Amino acid sequence: MPLPSHAALRYVKGSFPDGTEARAPLNAKPKAPRIPRPEREVEIKLLADPADLPRIAALSLVRERLVMQAEPARQHTAYYDTPGLALAKRGLALRLRRQGMKREQSVKTMSSGEAGDGAGIAVRREWRWDVAGDGLDAGLLRQGDLSELIPADALDSLSPLFTTDVQRTILLLRAGDEGRVELALDLGQALVMSPDGQPSARHTISEVELELKQGEVADLFRLAADIHARVPLRLSTRSKADLGLALLTGAQPRAHAVRPLGITPITTVMEAFRHIGRNGLAHLLDNQPAFTDGMGDPAALREMASAVRRLITAYSLFADLIHTDQGDALRDQLKVLGRKLEKARDWQKLAMALTELPQEARKGAVGPVSAARAKALDKAMRLLSSPEWTGWQLEFAAWLEAGDWAQQPHGCPFGTTLSEIAGDMLRQRLEALRAVGLPGDVATAIKAHKRLRKLRYDLDFCRAVWPAERVDPLQRAVDALRTPLKQVADDMNAAGLLDKIEQSAAADALRKRAAAALKPLPALWTAFLAADVVAAVAA
Repeated sequence: MPLPSHAALRYVKGSFPDGTEARAPLNAKPKAPRIPRPEREVEIKLLADPADLPRIAALSLVRERLVMQAEPARQHTAYYDTPGLALAKRGLALRLRRQGMKREQSVKTMSSGEAGDGAGIAVRREWRWDVAGDGLDAGLLRQGDLSELIPADALDSLSPLFTTDVQRTILLLRAGDEGRVELALDLGQALVMSPDGQPSARHTISEVELELKQGEVADLFRLAADIHARVPLRLSTRSKADLGLALLTGAQPRAHAVRPLGITPITTVMEAFRHIGRNGLAHLLDNQPAFTDGMGDPAALREMASAVRRLITAYSLFADLIHTDQGDALRDQLKVLGRKLEKARDWQKLAMALTELPQEARKGAVGPVSAARAKALDKAMRLLSSPEWTGWQLEFAAWLEAGDWAQQPHGCPFGTTLSEIAGDMLRQRLEALRAVGLPGDVATAIKAHKRLRKLRYDLDFCRAVWPAERVDPLQRAVDALRTPLKQVADDMNAAGLLDKIEQSAAADALRKRAAAALKPLPALWTAFLAADVVAAVAA
């Protein structure tokens, strides 16, 4: 969804939270152009209770790893954009930061939602300059890469739209033998100012940022997991710029489809599994705010339930290669935790299915279903804010980046490309589906649906290794068969839930609808197997 246009709004000069004016851009070009090379920033962000930030700094594990600690500093930051948010729409955040006597202007790429940016890891480019005074230097934005990223017609209409006022404590920590991680503890607020100079919206900032200075990405997650075991944290993908924009526009968190996978025909098997795992964790994190902040957004819950299934399917697809005790334990834990999301999703689907039934069939069922749905949603909400959920995310991410699965015996085909084994993987899934037999009854149809869903996920994982013209026919064939199978599975599952709350009329109506959905399956099944589309794709 594009950001809403704010061209119709009028902005006055902004100010830093302490009253210092954040001025409009300086039009004068600098005497000596400075064109810094963009830095690459790799970090994860976690949310903490404000009262817990001092506890984190005082933890023995932090003090034991301490290399250097800076004095706490207050940072006032003004974020600039055009009235129509031209920079935000291009994924850029332009800011002017004041810390004591120092002034720093920077441009930073925001979370893109594209392939390769996920699993809670923010990988961003940043351009930084030391500047004099409290005015934005627009001339610096006309140079180097930025001249292509920032439209020239935007430079004359930049103004400060929101600010942050943060007390930051920075500690540099050892991670492993040679790794270095910067731990930043931020406490403050984001502010949007009204035309009269008074705050019109504010949001508390209480964050822990871990930035990789040297070492492996896994060092970030290991350190976060160690801290979380002592002080509860929550993974987040929202930057301060994201937070300020939400305050400015009033936009609520929304559901997100799964991100594109960063897999190509030359991706190795090891990196393919990492990409899929990161992608699944990003899918969960992208949708968590819309569900928890949006009072149980059905679309966000659907996406999270799908993310759990995709991760579990990825485990099974690569099982022969990645099997380890630690990995199996993480998979089993995800199954247990994910059931609460799946159960809440089941009740949501049932509530929607009731609206499609005749009035007489659903009479008396709406109230009990709504009550059961609310109870299941509450359990899912509590799961997502629980230490167990964050703990699993951090442990899984650390294992994915540098776990024991990656140290397999010599001969394991991790170094081969996914394209060399993807065909065999899909054939195994197809054979498992064939073994179910003709889905002419409800029980067989439900079993076929589960196996076809795995085949569909696997096709998503592997599709980038083949030309689209070879993959698309298989995807269409799978989807054509999956539609009636899903109808049978969903209706029978919903009928079982209705039995538990003694709503027989609605349950019978759904069973009848499931039986009707069986009718086209024999012809679809025969056509699907006769096409042998897997062989055509993987030839």
